Amino acid sequence: MKRNYQENFFTLYTSFQSHDRRLEKGRKIHYTLTQFCKGGLQTKTCLDVGCSAGVITSYLRPLFNKMIGLDYDPVGMGLITPEQKKEVGFTRGDAMNLPFEDESVDVVICAQVYEHVPDDQRLFQEIERVLKPSGIVFFSGPNKLFPIELHHNLPFLQWLPPKWANRYVKLLGKGNEFYEYSRTLGDLRKVLSGFDVYDVTVPVLRFFVHERQGIKRLLYQIFAHAPRWIKHLVAWLTPNFNWILVKKNDSSVPSRYTLVETLDE
Repeated sequence: MKRNYQENFFTLYTSFQSHDRRLEKGRKIHYTLTQFCKGGLQTKTCLDVGCSAGVITSYLRPLFNKMIGLDYDPVGMGLITPEQKKEVGFTRGDAMNLPFEDESVDVVICAQVYEHVPDDQRLFQEIERVLKPSGIVFFSGPNKLFPIELHHNLPFLQWLPPKWANRYVKLLGKGNEFYEYSRTLGDLRKVLSGFDVYDVTVPVLRFFVHERQGIKRLLYQIFAHAPRWIKHLVAWLTPNFNWILVKKNDSSVPSRYTLVETLDE
């Protein structure tokens, strides 16, 4: 069944309405890009796909020569301030039909977006199209194999057929339907066949471990310092993927970035 974009998307999720939580995500992306892309970003053009109210977009603006934010939801974009618009080129548009020329951007941010678009394969094709050779993507998104569906905090929700998932959500007062579509690690890698994938989850956890408390801090510490084989095993069940994607390219064109300390090394 063909899906449309969710109406009034910004109002559906409290995490999108929390300025502090958006800033925390922005810090994660900032850290990842500056630590793992050692080729210099100051001359680059960055596109933030699914920018919403532009909190993360504006936070990342100083890293780049030019910053663009795109979203389909008019509610979220309606909250972008005039001050933000002075620094960032915001545009309302379809992530599955990006209004940009081929090979026109150096970096794409695609954070917690793929599960919210009607066709994620088309989204990834468009990102690949607009990226320059050896361009990079900061990608994050949910893992279907993780037993808790994190948008609704319900166990096993994403494993159910759509009909039963919708009933489950309604029964527990979590909404009228279950819209989000996630993939497993193996499935995502197949869909992202046009990219080299670098898992940066472990270094990101190390960076944020000092901010966590209690059992969450302990789990972060254990995973961050676990043997590599355990990390690879757990990667299949992690709640959220954090990856750097590099657009595959003719070997005669060298990559403009150096990626360091990834799980895939």
